Amino acid sequence: MQDLFRKMQRNGTTSCHYIFVRTIVLFACLSCGAKNSASDYILTIGGGYEPAGNQASLEANVLFFQKIVRERFRETADHQIFFADGLDPAEDLQVIEAKKGTDTPTLVLLESAFALDRQNLSYRNHQVPNIRGPILPKSIKSGLDEVAERLMPGDRLIIYVTAHGSAAMGKDPMNTSITCWRKESLSMKKFSEWLDRLPSNIPVVMVMAQCYCGGFANSMFAGGEAVNGLSKAVRTGFFAQRFDLPAAGCRPDIENDEEYSSYFWGAFLGQTRTGKVAVGVDCDNDGRVALDEAHAYAVRASQTIDIPLRSSDMFLRYYSRIAGYESTRMKGGPSEIEESVEALGLGYFPGQLQEISRLGSKSQSATIEFLAQQLGLALDCEVAEVFRQNIAQTEQFQQSRFIPGRRGPGASGRRGPRSSSRREFQRELIESWPDLEKPSGWKDLPWLFGKEGESILEEFRQLPSFAAFKKGLDDRLLAREKSSGSEIRDVQFRRLIHTMESIMLAKNLPLVASPEIANRYKEMIDLETSFLTR
Repeated sequence: MQDLFRKMQRNGTTSCHYIFVRTIVLFACLSCGAKNSASDYILTIGGGYEPAGNQASLEANVLFFQKIVRERFRETADHQIFFADGLDPAEDLQVIEAKKGTDTPTLVLLESAFALDRQNLSYRNHQVPNIRGPILPKSIKSGLDEVAERLMPGDRLIIYVTAHGSAAMGKDPMNTSITCWRKESLSMKKFSEWLDRLPSNIPVVMVMAQCYCGGFANSMFAGGEAVNGLSKAVRTGFFAQRFDLPAAGCRPDIENDEEYSSYFWGAFLGQTRTGKVAVGVDCDNDGRVALDEAHAYAVRASQTIDIPLRSSDMFLRYYSRIAGYESTRMKGGPSEIEESVEALGLGYFPGQLQEISRLGSKSQSATIEFLAQQLGLALDCEVAEVFRQNIAQTEQFQQSRFIPGRRGPGASGRRGPRSSSRREFQRELIESWPDLEKPSGWKDLPWLFGKEGESILEEFRQLPSFAAFKKGLDDRLLAREKSSGSEIRDVQFRRLIHTMESIMLAKNLPLVASPEIANRYKEMIDLETSFLTR
C-alpha cells in the first residue's frame, strides 16, 4: 500500500484523488482487521580502507550481525550492507593462515632471535553475502536516501558500524570520521547532515565500534553541531570508545573477539561471536534484554582499552552539571577529569559508592557493582577514595608502560645490556651457522627439522649469549603482562567513574535544564531502554 501511495505521488496524481484513494484503502484495511506494523530498517557499514586494513575480524563481525538479524528480527526487516570493496572479486581481506607443520621449537627460537613477525598473513576476497556495495560515502548516502523514501511513521532505523575510524582533523574534536574504502572519509558532521534528511518522526539507533567513534554521539544535534540545537528526530547511539581514543578489535584472526560490538550483539544471543557465554545480561530480570542492558554488559565484560558510552551520557555532559565538578560540563567537546583530588569537588557526590549505585538504573547499578568488585572496592567505599585510587592507578599504569629493550615512556632512548642481548645472540648464531643469515632460506635447511632440529636447538642454547637473551625475553614478557593488567585496571576505573558521573548528572538535569531538554533526555532514554526486536 505504501508503494502505491508513493507511485501516485510520483505520477502527479491530484491531492484530492490521492486523499480519496488513501482513505478508501485505509478503511478497507481496517474493515478487514488489518494493521500496519512498524518496520525496522538496518544499515551495516563494515570493513577497512584497503586490503592491508581490512582485517578478517571485521568480516566476522558482519557475519555475526547477519546471524543476529536472521534470528531476532522479522523477515520483513530491510538490511543493507556496505562492506570493504563491495562486489569487486579482487582479494580485499587480510587473514592469518595456519602454519603447515613448520612451527617447531627451533624455528620459534630463531624467529624470536631475529625479531621476525610470526604472523602468516595472506589475502582473499571477503565472503559477506547479500551486500549492496562498497564502504564508500557515496554508496552509504545512496542507501540512506533509498531508505528515506520508504520510511513511514512507527518505523525505526538501526545503524551498525564495524570499521576503522579517524580522529577529528579540524577545530571541532567531536568531528571524527569513518575511514572508508580507498581511504575516503565520512565525517560525523556529514553523516549527521544525511540523517537530518530522514523523516523527523523516525528514531535512529546507532551501534558503532570504530576508533574515535564517540564523536558520532554529536549526531544528536542538527548537522552534528551543538550550536544548531538538537536534531528534530530522536537519535541515540552506543559507542565502543570516546571521541579521542582508538578502539580495540581490528585483527587478521577471528579467534579473539575482545571488542565492544561482539559483546553488545552477543548479549541478545546469549554468547559472543566466539562463543563466550553472556551471563547476567538481563539486569532487571524481566525476561528480555534491552539495548542499554546489552551496552552495560559490554562495559562490564569486555577486557579492552575501550571506555564505552551512550548518546545520553554525552547529552548529560552538555546540559547538566554537578556543582563543584566542572570537568564534566561540555564546552564544545568533552574534557578530561582533573587529576587533582582538591579540584574534583568530591563533596557534591554522595559519600559512598553504594549511594550513587542506588540512584542509577538497574543496568548502571549492575555496572558499578561489577566494576567495584573487579577493582577490589567495597560498595561502602567513600567516593573520595575511589578517585584517589584512580589517580594512583593512572600513575602506576604510566610507569608500567616502559618495556625493557624498547623505546617508550620512561626510556632514555638508549638500549641497555639486556636490550642488546638479542643482537648478540643473533650474531653468534650467524657466526656458528652462516646459513641462518637469510631467514627466507630456513625452510630449505633440513637440519632445522626433525631429530636434527631438536639436537641443533640444544646447541643454540649452549651459546654464551643465550642466557642473557632468554632473560631479556622473559623480562619483556613480564613487563607486557604487567602493563596490560595495569591498563585494564586503569580502564575499569575510568568506566566506573564515567558511570558515576552519568548517574549524578541525570539526577541533576531537571534542576538545571529546560523542560524541553529534560523531555528530549527522557525520549533518548526511552529509545536506549527499548528492545532490539519489537
